Amino acid sequence: MAVKNDGKIVLAFDIYGTLLDTGSITKSLIEKLPELDENKANQLSQLWRRYQLEYTWRLNSMELYESFDVITKRSLFHAAAELKVPVDELTAGKILEDYNRLSPFEDAHPTLQALSKNDNVKCVIFSNGTREMVLSAINASPLSQVISDIYVADSIRRYKPSPVLYNGLVQYLSTTAEDAAISYAPKDVWLVSGNPFDVTGARAAGLQAIWVDRLETGWLDEISAELKPTKIVHNLGQITEFVAEGM
Repeated sequence: MAVKNDGKIVLAFDIYGTLLDTGSITKSLIEKLPELDENKANQLSQLWRRYQLEYTWRLNSMELYESFDVITKRSLFHAAAELKVPVDELTAGKILEDYNRLSPFEDAHPTLQALSKNDNVKCVIFSNGTREMVLSAINASPLSQVISDIYVADSIRRYKPSPVLYNGLVQYLSTTAEDAAISYAPKDVWLVSGNPFDVTGARAAGLQAIWVDRLETGWLDEISAELKPTKIVHNLGQITEFVAEGM
């Protein structure tokens, strides 16, 4: 008979917008598209990210699937066309290479390093990105030294905030536990994300959720009063304090 769990605090870290700064692609846009000034590059970066996420939600609703690398490329062309910025295939390819090397937030590595030394904590990357995208990003940063367990949307062919993906994560944690008798329930798993839609998706699926409110705006999402984050932090380092307190 499966037992509840091994007593560990399970932290499932979103990567884009939580560990990695998606806005850091602006530097690449300026380098690869010299006609852009910093303001226009920021506009393109933000619109690109908006369509990247919108495409995943639309595909979920239509019960269709395209891998995240394809979505990322198509949403770049969409955003560029809307802003009337010419981008050819060659240039797009170079920008996408840089997207797979996004800069981590300054608090990402030290926090994961501290957590990796705690035997009572299990950390996993939980991302919409393909395994190849996530591995490229991690290997291009110090994060490769502190985390190796990854669960991605390709495993289920659904994107956040589909409950199928969150349920898949919980099942993955149970099937890959060191002890075959270990079984995790949704409430045993804590999502860590800077994306409100991800937080509400996790809460709807029964997971706990830590929202990373880097801009300190406070929780503004009004989709449901029942789907608020379990905890809110302003930087990832605060998570180590919650862990010390037993969450």
